[in-house]
Amino acid sequence: MNPLVAIVGRPNVGKSRLFNRIASKKRSIVLDLQGTTRDAIYETVEWERTEFDIVDTGGLTDERNNIHERINRRVEAVVAQATVVIMVCDYTAGVTPYDLDISRWLRKLDRHVLLAVNKIDSPAVLSDVGEFHQLGFGDVFGASAEHGYGVDRIMDAVADYVRAHHATPAHGDGGTAPPLRLVFAGKPNTGKSSMINYLMGSDIMIVDDQPGTTRDPVTFQIEINKRSMLLIDTAGLKKRAGGSRIEAMAGMKSEDMINRADIVVLMVDASAGATGHDKRLVDMVQSRGKGCAIAMNKWDLVADRDRRRLIGETSRTFGFVPYIPVVPTSAVTGQGVKKLMDEVVRISDAYAHRVPTPELNKFFGRLLGEHQPVSSDGKLIRLYYLVQVAVRPPVFVIFTNSVKGIKENYSRFIVSRIRDVFGFTGVPVKVIFRSKR
Repeated sequence: MNPLVAIVGRPNVGKSRLFNRIASKKRSIVLDLQGTTRDAIYETVEWERTEFDIVDTGGLTDERNNIHERINRRVEAVVAQATVVIMVCDYTAGVTPYDLDISRWLRKLDRHVLLAVNKIDSPAVLSDVGEFHQLGFGDVFGASAEHGYGVDRIMDAVADYVRAHHATPAHGDGGTAPPLRLVFAGKPNTGKSSMINYLMGSDIMIVDDQPGTTRDPVTFQIEINKRSMLLIDTAGLKKRAGGSRIEAMAGMKSEDMINRADIVVLMVDASAGATGHDKRLVDMVQSRGKGCAIAMNKWDLVADRDRRRLIGETSRTFGFVPYIPVVPTSAVTGQGVKKLMDEVVRISDAYAHRVPTPELNKFFGRLLGEHQPVSSDGKLIRLYYLVQVAVRPPVFVIFTNSVKGIKENYSRFIVSRIRDVFGFTGVPVKVIFRSKR
């Protein structure tokens, strides 16, 4: 496990901008609004041949409400695991009373703390940080996360400390397969964060009945069924109309995570039933070539007398993708979660499966004996051979003498027969016809 570097501080001091600058990508949502980041957001970073995980956290506050208290507890849990803490302050605001409170708390924890004084907009005044020495940390760095000033010095100090206290050579042998990227997606308040908590065995994600609690994609690495996986929680995907700027950005980041996924678990609120929007989300996942399982979550809230009816309605809603497994689950009680993860492993195998050439040839021979396509003028269309040209997802090419003569229903027949023989549970299968030259 890599050493952990935690970025902490009050809201709106530039923690997410610093995180994004270090990670060289815009993972965290950055707006000039207090409390934009709520959950911890992780990224693996290599600096000067030293690898570590860096985490952006929600802003620490002294406000006493449900969300802020949970954010504070989440930050405290992250800091307890950290090797290095980067405390961020706002140069333009000076030292505030709550900065002093945070610094006293960190000193009690006996963590190695680097103080980043952010929002210094001119390199000429990067050293003008004398006021901030009163916070009691030896390493104080002026910086601008917005423009990049001083960030290299902070990262050099992080890498020096990590090298001195941990043996962490950068990966480079390429000997192990990358972990499975498993994205939990769906409408707001369907239990995505609760499912992550259940799988991780702790309340690592902030969970609230109010939709929109999760805003940024959040990633955790875990081993399940002897498979290394990245569990990725995402913000709820709403219909396009309406919504705030934060919600729109969160939705775009969720869709980006789906684009980068191997498998998507679509979370559906079983107590409310599947909707047309759920159907559109499944169609989006499949159109982007991702493996998919559907978790009918909150099953514990469905009365026994209603369960058979609900299963029938769900089957009809998702009847256009009968190859996608639908699993009733409860992230609260754990019901069905093991079965869901067993299905994820099956889908993972299918997603990367390449049919051996001899088996494919035998299948193609039988296929020609069953049904060959006929053109609109009644002439038999010749099919020469079938090859699998890709995995993740599987793509097959059939060479023919008349691409234009192939009808859509024959393409669907081919895909159906491929599924009958080779499975491909939860995986979109694509068949392409090409002219033989």
